[in-house]
Amino acid sequence: MGYAASLYNMMRNTGAAIGIAYMTNTLIRNQQIHQSRLVEHFSIFDAWKMSAMTPHSPGAPIFHYLPQIVTNQKQGIGMVYGMIQAQASILAFNDIYRVLALMTLLMIPSFLLFRGGRRASGGGAAMH
Repeated sequence: MGYAASLYNMMRNTGAAIGIAYMTNTLIRNQQIHQSRLVEHFSIFDAWKMSAMTPHSPGAPIFHYLPQIVTNQKQGIGMVYGMIQAQASILAFNDIYRVLALMTLLMIPSFLLFRGGRRASGGGAAMH
């Protein structure tokens, strides 16, 4: 019985490690895919529009593109890239949650295959 319990725990731990590694790999891959999709819709002309649009958006971070080009500082572009990375991470987590929800839904019918507990015959209390 001890060997069976240790084998069961080893397989459970190995399965959990493989599952975590697979989901982490999928998360990183999806982040890169979403980041490339988001970046392909951003150009330098969008940065120029953002610097003109900032005074019209209350609470928006200040983004001055032209002075940063003159002084060779790229804080504004770095700020936009940080936002793109955050959005890519959110989209990748959404993908992971969708996969896990689908797997959960697919597992629901498997519980119908399990047998119920045995009932004791007679009127006495069930023994364990």
